[in-house]
Amino acid sequence: MRARLLIIVLGLLALTGCSSAGGTTAAGEPAANEADATFSLRMIPHHRQTIDIAKVAVERSKDEFVVNVADKIATAEAGEIEQMSTYLRSWNIPIPGDDAATTHKMAGMMTAKDVEALKAAQGKQFDDLFLATLSRHLRSGVDMAKEAQAKGVHVGSKALAGKIVVSQTEVIDQIAAKKKA
Repeated sequence: MRARLLIIVLGLLALTGCSSAGGTTAAGEPAANEADATFSLRMIPHHRQTIDIAKVAVERSKDEFVVNVADKIATAEAGEIEQMSTYLRSWNIPIPGDDAATTHKMAGMMTAKDVEALKAAQGKQFDDLFLATLSRHLRSGVDMAKEAQAKGVHVGSKALAGKIVVSQTEVIDQIAAKKKA
């Protein structure tokens, strides 16, 4: 999967004129490189999966903390998907689809089995499993964002990655504090 994604990104960047060699946009910011494009192409499905499980939590949980965390993260990530989609469109790169069979296999994604276990859980078991699953999932998002910050060149994409590191680390810390309480 990773090799296929790399080939697609490199091919699209070559076709659209974006390259790691640089250049600048009309606004004077550096053009996107492979790391920038890969970040958006991987983070969009990652965020979609977070939103999907957050919707389940909002519908099923009776725990105010769980509902608030789920609602907050889903709202934030929906906006971030729009931002990343705008970047991809500006680079003439297609926005990733919703192919669950493919995205479950990406690094940092929950497997279909993980999602089904979460959907089957009830009550406190659901809340505990949701928080543990969300925490692991967000950690992988933080790792992707840190990689984009380190290797990317696009100012907007790097700023978004920084925002994701901060906001998702905050949620992970809140979940850890809740578990200790």
